[in-house]
Amino acid sequence: MSRRTEERALRALRNLGLNSYEARVYISLVRHGALTASKVSSVSQIPFSRVYDVLATLERGGWISVEQGRPKRYVPKSPRETSKAAVFAVQDRLAEWEQWVVEDLQPLFDEKTKISAPEVHILHGSNNVRAKLNIVLGQAERIVFLSWGEVSQEDIDFISPTLMHLRDRGVKIQILVSERTLNDKVKRLISAVGEGRFRETIYGGGAVIDGKEAIIVLTTGVESLAIWSKHTELADLANTYFLYLWTTAREI
Repeated sequence: MSRRTEERALRALRNLGLNSYEARVYISLVRHGALTASKVSSVSQIPFSRVYDVLATLERGGWISVEQGRPKRYVPKSPRETSKAAVFAVQDRLAEWEQWVVEDLQPLFDEKTKISAPEVHILHGSNNVRAKLNIVLGQAERIVFLSWGEVSQEDIDFISPTLMHLRDRGVKIQILVSERTLNDKVKRLISAVGEGRFRETIYGGGAVIDGKEAIIVLTTGVESLAIWSKHTELADLANTYFLYLWTTAREI
């Protein structure tokens, strides 16, 4: 056996659970055959004071057997069989450790992180969109961004009382509309509740409430379609986009 091959075998045996002394003794027995304890100590170059403990461990682990006599001789078992048994033992230990980790730590992880799916809902129909918009607007505490691509008289009648109530509570209201929807009624509503600006075109619309909740209107009319969410990243995106539109719009 070359030095390189022996070093590789030593590493492999240690990875299978043997310590350095045990691996050296087993390799020595495989190389030389049955040996007495004193001869094992000599050829493997480990202290004689340790050799019996090492041999006993190897016997318990199934790596060697003992020939009775005076003196006893220690016989290596087949590397093919012993290594296979060692692999199974390692797999059993790994499976047990995995079970311990899951049983002991997963409940703690679940309790502390409390991971939950973000709330995202699709709203269908103009009445449902208006109703949800009215509810989330009514819960605002600091600031409301409202964007209207198209504004109907029904929209104004439905939402005006809520906006007036927010104004009275000191909530800041900023309303952005498209130029084609900027009629006298819209102007009066904006003047009564907060600030307003307009752009030539606004696609869709929606609202951002306190920077943490958003309704994004994708289509308008009877078959209105909108997304409502409290997802932080979606609300941040809607908030950033509204501010961009607001800063590039014209004052009313």
